Amino acid sequence: MSQQHREHYPNRLITTSSPYLLQHAYNPVDWHPWGEEALARAKREDKPILVSIGYSTCHWCHVMERESFEDDHVAALMNQHFINIKVDREERPDVDQLYMEAVQMISGSGGWPLNAFLTPDGRPFYGGTYFPPEPMGNRPSWTQVLQHLAGLFQNKREVVETQADRLIQAVRDHQTRHFKPLDPDAGNGPSLDRGFVEEVFRDLYSDRDVRYGGFGAAPKFPRTMSLEYLLAYASYTGNAESAEHVRFSLQQMIRGGIYDQIGGGMARYATDPAWLVPHFEKMLYDNALLVDLLSKWYQWQPDEEMRQAVRDTLAFIDRELTHPRGAFYSALDADSEGEEGKFYVWSHEEFVRIAGDHATLWCDYLNVSPGGNWEGVNILHRSTDDASFARSQGMDIQTFRARWATFREQLMATRSDRIRPGLDDKVILSWNALMIDASLTAYQAFGEEDDLIRANRALAFLLRELVDANGNLLRIYAGDRAYQDAFLDDHAFLIRARLHLLEIDFQPVALEDIQRHADQVIRAFYDQEAGAFRTSADQELQSALFDTYDSALPSGNAVMVQNMDQLGALTGRRDFVLIADRLRHQIAPSVLRFPGSFAQYAQSIMSTVFGHREIVIAGPDAPSFLRQASRLYLPGSVRLASTDGEGSVLLEDRLISGKTYLYLCQNQSCQLPVETVEELVAQL
Repeated sequence: MSQQHREHYPNRLITTSSPYLLQHAYNPVDWHPWGEEALARAKREDKPILVSIGYSTCHWCHVMERESFEDDHVAALMNQHFINIKVDREERPDVDQLYMEAVQMISGSGGWPLNAFLTPDGRPFYGGTYFPPEPMGNRPSWTQVLQHLAGLFQNKREVVETQADRLIQAVRDHQTRHFKPLDPDAGNGPSLDRGFVEEVFRDLYSDRDVRYGGFGAAPKFPRTMSLEYLLAYASYTGNAESAEHVRFSLQQMIRGGIYDQIGGGMARYATDPAWLVPHFEKMLYDNALLVDLLSKWYQWQPDEEMRQAVRDTLAFIDRELTHPRGAFYSALDADSEGEEGKFYVWSHEEFVRIAGDHATLWCDYLNVSPGGNWEGVNILHRSTDDASFARSQGMDIQTFRARWATFREQLMATRSDRIRPGLDDKVILSWNALMIDASLTAYQAFGEEDDLIRANRALAFLLRELVDANGNLLRIYAGDRAYQDAFLDDHAFLIRARLHLLEIDFQPVALEDIQRHADQVIRAFYDQEAGAFRTSADQELQSALFDTYDSALPSGNAVMVQNMDQLGALTGRRDFVLIADRLRHQIAPSVLRFPGSFAQYAQSIMSTVFGHREIVIAGPDAPSFLRQASRLYLPGSVRLASTDGEGSVLLEDRLISGKTYLYLCQNQSCQLPVETVEELVAQL
C-alpha cells in the first residue's frame, strides 16, 4: 500500500501521543491502543487478542512493520481474526512485563518486537518475538502463525483455555517467588554478613571478561549496576582487583565503538565482546547510568579520560536529548535512511578527505582503514588514552587535545549534514529522574554549576508538568500533554533523585514533601503479603506484577529499599527501615543465586553489612565543607549540611554557635566531631 493511500486511512493510533504508536498509525492493521475499548471489544466479539509490543528505536520492530504490518494481505488476516493492540513498552512497562514473562516461559527467550496472543479476557496462550514474512530457519512465517492460532481458537478452544490458565498461573507464581517470608534467626535464610558480601563479589568477579572488560560474551551490555557493586566493594574493603575491573571496563567502553567518539554518549549495547559494533540506538537511561558511574569513579580516583567522557556525554544530552524547557527526551533511533548505524559510520575515503594532510594521524587515532571494520565502513574507536597516543606521535598532551578538538568539530559538522536518526521525543518520568541523579553526581564530582542547573531545570519540569489535577504523578509527557499514571520505577527514581538533591541543598520543606511522597507510594504500591512493592498501583492486568530484577535499569524495589534506608535516617522513622529490612532479607537468597540480576539489592545489603554512614555538617561554613566532602566517593552514606541545624533528626544538637563541625556516625555510634574534611576522611 502506498504511503499516500495509507495517509487517507489512519487507524486508531492516530489519536495517541506515543512516537512509537504514531509510527504505526497508517498501517492497514486495525490497531487499537491498549485500553478498555479494545479489551471490551475482544470480549464482545469473542475474539483472541494480539498484543504487539515495541518501542520507537527498536530496529526489528521497524523491520517487522515493513515486512508484515504494512502488507494489505497480512493486515486483512489480522483484522479478520484478532483484536490487534499496539503497545509502547516505555509507556506501559506493566503490560510489557506481563506478556514478556509469558513469552519467555513459552519460548525460553524474549525481546522486541514482542507478539503475544491472548484470550478475550487477557490471558496469554502463545507468543514470540520477530516472525519473518516467509518461513526462515526454524521460525514459521507470520501468516502461518496467524492462521494456525486463529484455527486453534475457533476449533480447539478448550486447548487454548487450558494453556492460558496454566500460563497465567505460572506467571503469577513466578512474580512472587523472590519474596518468600524468611526468618534469618530461624536459620531459613542467608545471614546478611561479610561472608554474604564476599560471595556476591566472587560470583560477579568470576563472570568478568578479563580481555575486554564488562561481563560475559556478546551481546555485551554495560551492566553498570554490577560494576557499581564492584566499585562500592573496593571502597569498603580496599580490594584493588575489584576497582581495577571497574576502571578497565569503563575504559574499554568509552574507547570502543559503543561510545560515540565524536558526539559523546553510549549506544544501548555492543553486538560483539570487544565493544566495537554497537546496536546504534542511544537511550537516555544508558547514558544516565554511564555518567553516574563515571562520575563516581572520578570521586574514587580522579581520571582525566573518565572526566572527559562525562563532559562529552552530558554535552550530547544537552545538544540532542533535551526538551526546550529542560526535561530529557527518551532515545535516538539506530536507523537513518532505513540503514542501521548509517549516521555514525565513515568510509575511509570520506574520513581521509576531511582529515587532509593529517589523515595518517587521525586514521591511527580512530582506527580507520580502507577496508573498514564493519560491513566495509568504519566504526570509530580508540586503542589507548590520549596522553599515551600523544606521546607516540611526539606531541605534548595540550597540543594533541587542541588539534583533536579542531578535527572533531570538522567531523561533527560533516556528520550534522547527514539525515539524522529518528528522535523519540517523549519524556519518561523514571528515565528523567535517572538523568537528574546522574547530573547531581557529576556536580558533586566536578563542581560544575551547569550540572546542578541541568538537574534543577529537569526536576522543576517533572514536578510541574507530570502531575494531574489531583496531584498524582504521571509517567509520560508527549504531544504537549502528560498522561499514564506513574509506575513504581517512576516514583522510586524520583524519590532517589530528590533525596540526592538534599545532599547538595538541604531544604526541610523538600524533605517533608519527599516523606509524604514515600508514604503515598507505600499506600498505593506496597503489598503487605509479599513484603514488596508492586509495579503498578492498580490491578487491571491478569496478574499482580513486581519490579524485581535489575535489567537495563535498576529494579524499582531495590531503589525503594535504598530510599527507605535514607528516609529512615533523615526522619528517624523506623517503619521505613523495617520495610527495607524485610525486603532485603526476602530477596537475599535470589541475590546469592543471581547477583548479576540483583546487583542493586546486593549493594544495599553491602551497605547494611558495613554500616550505613551518616555525615552531618552543621555550622556557618557548612556549604564550603559540603563541597569538599561531596568530592568523596562514599557509597551507602547520607550526607547532610545545614547552617541552622533545623529540619532533620540528624541535625539535633549538632549546631554549636559560631563553629562548624563535621560528624560521622555508623552502626548507631558516632565519632567525635571534627573541624576539617581531612579529619573526617581519617575517621572513614
